[in-house]
Amino acid sequence: MAASLREIGALVLCGLLAAGCAKGTGEGSAVGQVWAPDCGLDGADYSLNPDYFAMQPSTSVEIIDIVVQRGSDLLSFSDGLAVFIREPEVLKETMLGTEIELGGLAAPVEMTLYLNASCPGAARLPVYYAAVSGTIRFDQLYVPWLNNETKETVAVFSNVELVDRQDPLERRALLDGDFSFLYEVGRPLQFF
Repeated sequence: MAASLREIGALVLCGLLAAGCAKGTGEGSAVGQVWAPDCGLDGADYSLNPDYFAMQPSTSVEIIDIVVQRGSDLLSFSDGLAVFIREPEVLKETMLGTEIELGGLAAPVEMTLYLNASCPGAARLPVYYAAVSGTIRFDQLYVPWLNNETKETVAVFSNVELVDRQDPLERRALLDGDFSFLYEVGRPLQFF
């Protein structure tokens, strides 16, 4: 269940980004199987049941982070998916409606499953699996710095294999799902 410093740093960054992102109203699903022996997940049916959808755009480097999770708690206490989009403008203009391969070096879209509610862990180390294969298709993508007809983002993903790179045979997940949400600018979350 141990994560490298780089992995922990990436998850902390996602958490900080999620804390200041715009929450949208939407719906989605992520179903399949999850293997996490330390948490009692042995490949049985798994359903994320997300009810929190958020987007964190960054115009300075032209990236978008999307959070699809169960509950609105911090990532370190929730289960969810983080979807990272490199060059969202290019995706919107040339890849809408096409299957985008996940995994590989510098993929245009990366996906991470985090299981920090299902697997809280004694040391509170983040538990996450990175996508190594499968596809995602965006039918709509809201990019805040472009002229958009809608503020909706719609995506479908299938046959996504996610693994813990430290132990990919024992700690992995296979998921299918979708999400659709409207971008809404709201007040940043404050934790006291």
